[in-house]
Amino acid sequence: MKKTGLYFIVYILLLGIVFAQAQTLDVSKASPRTVISVVKRVDQDYYLLTKERPVEFSVSGPTIIRVYSRLLWHDDFVGKQPYKLIISESGIDKISSFQTEKSNSSIGSKKESFGKWRSFYIDVPSGTVNYKLTMLEAKSDTVAVRFSFEKPLDYKKIAPVSPYNELQYVENEKTTNYYQITSAEPIKVRVDGPVMLKATSRLNYDNTLEGKQNFTVSAIVSGKEWLNKAFRVAKSQSGQYKNMPDIIPSNPVDFFVNVPPGSYIIELNIKGTLAKNACMSLYSKPLGTYE
Repeated sequence: MKKTGLYFIVYILLLGIVFAQAQTLDVSKASPRTVISVVKRVDQDYYLLTKERPVEFSVSGPTIIRVYSRLLWHDDFVGKQPYKLIISESGIDKISSFQTEKSNSSIGSKKESFGKWRSFYIDVPSGTVNYKLTMLEAKSDTVAVRFSFEKPLDYKKIAPVSPYNELQYVENEKTTNYYQITSAEPIKVRVDGPVMLKATSRLNYDNTLEGKQNFTVSAIVSGKEWLNKAFRVAKSQSGQYKNMPDIIPSNPVDFFVNVPPGSYIIELNIKGTLAKNACMSLYSKPLGTYE
């Protein structure tokens, strides 16, 4: 290699080093910093569904399909909008009802607006199964739908943040831990939404109670009642408390609370019963943010 060529390469390398040094930026260490994660736009294919144009599809089972839907949003829509879909298979129709509101993060290929997604699951049996999805009722003329092979998330057990006594319920050699609750001593649980909170309750019978008994479970947040539901139960014929054999548990009932995004302390109460106490086991599973 000629010396002039070698000199030129060395010159270019030195120039690069000087240029790189000239581009350095030094921010004062006193300036606070944070890390921001930028969420990229995700494009997803949807099928357009109307009353006159159902969507027909076939699935090879056994498997589970999750059906996502978005209501086409019109400019005159205000607040929440209801809609209903029908899934048909072998002459059997199942109706799914939803309420949605305008999504601020989704937009169609023609700049149209849509509601936040709502979904339901199809448990597909063995073999090839044919389905028809139809829009039954909506103020809008169109619903966009897409399909995904997804299993429902399982519930995970959670513990109260309030003090509690634990009861060990035994049935068929399986033990489930419950938390004792009275009308004067509710159970408090911390929940970070969006999740579905499930409280499985059993009324506790002593020697003064007989027959079927009524009681109500309610969920209270910051002094305001979110939800309540009345139940009617009878004595369990198949289980007992391992650590409190003198108390007879009732059959179980489930109370569900759809918890929105945010962090909450939820107070679970029982009322409207002659029983001295009851017990609960608590579970939660995450939900989508419906964007």
